[in-house]
Amino acid sequence: MAVDITFRDDLRPDAGLIIELYRAAPLYRPVDDAARIARMYAGSPMVLTAWEGTRLVGILRGWTDGAYDGYVCDLAVHPDFQGRGVASELLRLATATNSDVQWVLRASKAAQDYYEHLGWQRIANGWYWPRSPWQAADN
Repeated sequence: MAVDITFRDDLRPDAGLIIELYRAAPLYRPVDDAARIARMYAGSPMVLTAWEGTRLVGILRGWTDGAYDGYVCDLAVHPDFQGRGVASELLRLATATNSDVQWVLRASKAAQDYYEHLGWQRIANGWYWPRSPWQAADN
């Protein structure tokens, strides 16, 4: 039986739904701190979601200046829906917003080879300033 997935850019799920999805995916974020998850989403100009009815099955959180740079902060798909094109459609929707924008993302170890088949190019240069050590070391 085919499953209908609806993609939206006009709905920000509450922190509880996001945490539920992150735990299932799994996406290593501060899932024990709903207030922090809520702040992460409140401060992000791009939130794309995938729904099966009222069930949140995928989410992409990103930042862009709309002219030059963009960053995919989070991408999570429920395991029941992985392999069905949900992540690739969320990424397509994000990158289609403006062809002048160069998008960057940091892949978790579990997904480090996923993006190549979608046309993303691996980059070697870059630096980051680490956050406080709440997060698992593998992401």
